[in-house]
Amino acid sequence: MKQRVHRLDPFFNPQSIVLFGSMQEGWFFGAAVIISDLLKWNYAGKIYPVHPTARTVYGIPVFKDLALVKDVPELAVIVTSYRHAPGILEQCGAKGVRAAVIVSDGFGEARPEGKIRQEELSRIAKFHGIRVMGPNTVGVFNAESRFTTIPYDRGYEYSKQGKLSIITQTGMYSPQAIAWHEYEAGINKVIDLGNMSDVDETDCLEYLAQDDSTDVISLYMEHSRRPRVFLDALKEASLRKPVLCLMPGGSPGAAQAMASHTGSMAGNAELYQGALRQGGALRVEEYEDLRDCATPFLWYPLPKGNRLGIITFSGAIGIQAIDAAESCGLSPGKLSSESRRQLAAVSSTLGGHPIDVGPASATAGAGVFDLYRKCFDILAADENIDCIYLNTYVFSGLNPAYYEDLLRRIGSFRDKPIVSWCYGPSQRLVLEFGALAERHGIPFYLNSRKAVRSLSYMSRYARWKAAASGEPLRHPSEHFPR
Repeated sequence: MKQRVHRLDPFFNPQSIVLFGSMQEGWFFGAAVIISDLLKWNYAGKIYPVHPTARTVYGIPVFKDLALVKDVPELAVIVTSYRHAPGILEQCGAKGVRAAVIVSDGFGEARPEGKIRQEELSRIAKFHGIRVMGPNTVGVFNAESRFTTIPYDRGYEYSKQGKLSIITQTGMYSPQAIAWHEYEAGINKVIDLGNMSDVDETDCLEYLAQDDSTDVISLYMEHSRRPRVFLDALKEASLRKPVLCLMPGGSPGAAQAMASHTGSMAGNAELYQGALRQGGALRVEEYEDLRDCATPFLWYPLPKGNRLGIITFSGAIGIQAIDAAESCGLSPGKLSSESRRQLAAVSSTLGGHPIDVGPASATAGAGVFDLYRKCFDILAADENIDCIYLNTYVFSGLNPAYYEDLLRRIGSFRDKPIVSWCYGPSQRLVLEFGALAERHGIPFYLNSRKAVRSLSYMSRYARWKAAASGEPLRHPSEHFPR
């Protein structure tokens, strides 16, 4: 087990865990699901199931009462009806347990009776000095230490460990975030805060900011209980690593729905937006952005400016890329005279920017990939280019090895951020190309505007970090979006 470094570490790396709830094997939800996953993951800590009637679960003896457990578990997970949760938390406090995940719902989100029940939980936790995550949460998922409190069957055992961690105020985003392990970038930690009776987004930001296994933090939040403290934590975290944030509730209808969701009270959307910007957060547009737009941060250094290089298979796509770039703070870079000379030497149809490979490919045949490689090498070496957008057409019936060689060559270049988007005669070919691109460390997108936008987040963050840390910009300020 890793050495204790933070007060929240018992939630992510507990030496022992006690679980309350259904011990029915083979069911899709309950405490038994957590136990099954921990066993599959070879969890090294001690597991103490507690249930009044069950005798064993997956070969582990079940205790009828917490008082019968000789040790003091580090973490309790309560997956029971709201009626039983306060009494169980009281038992945990008397036992000396100092951290609890309360999955049970029917609290602050179920007003007004639920709010009273949640206040009772808070009173018990405060009296005994218990840190509580929830209620109305599924808790945590930690691919690094192979630990989870997720009480539902995910349908798979293995999870690819990455460097992206996410904090979310809704449990239904947790399964989607955990499923991000299927992408090349993987996933590190997923934290569902639920109703935030105690542990909140500020606590978890502080934790992940200090977590060496997390390089990028994504955050879905509906409100903050401690906005001023949150802003301080956000700025401190953003100085260490990028923080992407999705915050809904800008419309009256969304704000009302949020209040009945996790019991949250939405603040002024404009004030929150300004605070997020001040704290260095990159506010994204939709949930998938929390992964898609985080990927370039995971694989590349920050760009030195906002000058975009564009290689396309179509002039129209190049024009669209310029539109997308200028709408989000990037600008098409002006190629150096040497780059233009080299491009013209490759083909008389080249020399401008965006670099449109389409016309030259008409006579190139399978040599189109060598054409792409030469154009990329020229663009990547140009000092007037800070990041690169790569577009190509996926030909049907062509040997996939051609794509493999091209992407391997482009993927070996790590000095400037690169994103890719392609089109072709079938979605299958597009997805196969995308998988190859990501296998070689090139972020791939099914949406061309999102591909460009992800680079703008990197440029924007680079400028904010330089200004906030007092470090001089490595390039003139006009190369950065304002």
